[in-house]
Amino acid sequence: MSVAMYRRCITCVIEGKRIMEWETLRQILPGAAMLVALTIIFWLVVIRPTKQKQAEHLNVIESLTPGDRIVTVGGIHGTVRKVREDTFDLEVADNTIVTLERRAARRIKD
Repeated sequence: MSVAMYRRCITCVIEGKRIMEWETLRQILPGAAMLVALTIIFWLVVIRPTKQKQAEHLNVIESLTPGDRIVTVGGIHGTVRKVREDTFDLEVADNTIVTLERRAARRIKD
């Protein structure tokens, strides 16, 4: 769009006339439609799955109870022995207990 077209559109808005001419709209519409389509695709591919994973992880963190068999973000498998406000104790072998932050739990094993 040229500077003259922008000035004409701005002048139309100020004077209360039509905002844009049909030809100007025909030139802008494909680009605007592409921008909307890319935004929707980005939301579906990136933002939505990320939010779902965050919600799932938060659910795992909040539902930790003693006796749960879990996998940590580091890949350590073990059994939860004690749960505190911000941490939990994980038994990884006989008489081997590791204290981890609750956010370190990735998933609960079935």
